[in-house]
Amino acid sequence: MGGITAHTVNLGPTARQMNDGLGEQIKQNVPVAAKVTVVAVLGDGEAFGFANQVLAWMKSNGYTNVNGIDQAVYSRPITGQSINKKNDKEFELIIGTRQ
Repeated sequence: MGGITAHTVNLGPTARQMNDGLGEQIKQNVPVAAKVTVVAVLGDGEAFGFANQVLAWMKSNGYTNVNGIDQAVYSRPITGQSINKKNDKEFELIIGTRQ
């Protein structure tokens, strides 16, 4: 929580970072050959930044059919991240608001 970095005071929780644990979850649940769209909640800068990290990780780990970052509005709050399997060959990674 918070801290001081190079003349900048950061208050509140830190932004999410792509990590090995999330990478392993993606590998286990999303085939490398699948078409993947990364989607972030519209208007949430932290979610958008994290979605960019996820997208970059996927591209550097052999996922060649990855699109995004799309942004969307949902009828209910979306928190955390989830994998939406549209069919056997198409997935969405939805990046919601930080929990």
